[in-house]
Amino acid sequence: MKDASWEGLSSMVVSHSLILPVYRRLILLQFYIPPWLPKRLAKKMSAPINTNDHDLKTYIMNEVAKYTPSYDSYRKLCKLVGYDAIKYPDFEFWYYRFYDGEMDFDYDRSADPVPKTIMDMSVILMYKITGNLDPVERAYLRSMNKLIKDTTDSHAPIFNKIKIYVSNDSLSWHLNEKMFMCSRKENGCLVWFFTTVNSYSVIESDKSMMRKSLGYLRPLFKIPNIQVNHLFLAMTDPTQDLDAFLAIQFHAKSVEISVLNIEQTFRFLSALNPGELESIYLRAIEMNDRDQISRILETEQLKQAKHVKLRMVLDGEDLLKFKHLRSFKFGFIPDVLANFRRVLEIISSFEQFESCELRHFYLDHDFLLRTIGEALGEEIPFGPLKTIKHRYQIPESNEYLKLEIEDEGSCRDIKIVKMF
Repeated sequence: MKDASWEGLSSMVVSHSLILPVYRRLILLQFYIPPWLPKRLAKKMSAPINTNDHDLKTYIMNEVAKYTPSYDSYRKLCKLVGYDAIKYPDFEFWYYRFYDGEMDFDYDRSADPVPKTIMDMSVILMYKITGNLDPVERAYLRSMNKLIKDTTDSHAPIFNKIKIYVSNDSLSWHLNEKMFMCSRKENGCLVWFFTTVNSYSVIESDKSMMRKSLGYLRPLFKIPNIQVNHLFLAMTDPTQDLDAFLAIQFHAKSVEISVLNIEQTFRFLSALNPGELESIYLRAIEMNDRDQISRILETEQLKQAKHVKLRMVLDGEDLLKFKHLRSFKFGFIPDVLANFRRVLEIISSFEQFESCELRHFYLDHDFLLRTIGEALGEEIPFGPLKTIKHRYQIPESNEYLKLEIEDEGSCRDIKIVKMF
């Protein structure tokens, strides 16, 4: 026979979505506090709190009178007298008894039914509750016990975006719209939990900034079947703890990496699982190391990707390494423009190709737009010229490449789209 109390609770949970993280309180019931209650409770206030039964109950009444949420007042009590003075279920019982105006300190609880715990829930109900939590809230539950962990993991966690910023003094991460940060301090770190930009809580830790941060991030990326649509990794200045951070095996469909140099780009890229990575955007402040660029082009991450965007300058020979891609974007050296028809021949042979964008920066107008147009066989009118459009017919095919070249003053953008 089904338990009627749990059945009613399940209906209320599903219909009204009154779900909170289990680590705080599974279900929040909205109560009305009568205006007379604080005054009535104030009459029972006593001397400074001790750990005897009377003083503990007096403290609880005081917190009710101040409208302090039950769990917040319990944490404050534990800081004052320790965690052994009273367990939270007992604290919560007296809190809501006083909340309802029942002021009898000597109430005999032995006749009450044994209170249900989270472990008394059916798996079906637990599944419904965890299904109403977002991926961040569910991540907290995985550390409670095996049953809750297994139930939580039955929901595939999907993060639209995760952003991680690494510096020598702090490490912050955004999980969808929620933000967390560890900042370095002497002999430890501070952990910041942001609910909004101007609302946050802070705890101190004697662990190092990196060790504490990894305590949150490592379990996150170990969640079974985790899906991250976009991962942003950035490093703003050198850090001594980079090796520990990059030991995480990141999972993502799309990644953007913004670091200081090409060597760091390679290290960050290597920390990603190549099998599931579809889109890659790499940008570095210093990007003139040709040997490191070659290493990046040979990584499994790029070889298995579908879309690649690089803030790097490549040459004509590099183009062949993009033949498996659907789209790509990068800068190129002047030699590419010198024989641009050959570039079109190469691109037209790429079976998966859909579109690309090539950018050429110049200082002395070494290759004028007019020269490119003439090389493609276009009739170029007299006067100022900002744009050239060209249609390249793919040999032995009804398909063609639609080409548009724009002179942006300090650079030329060449956009190529495969048309059917």
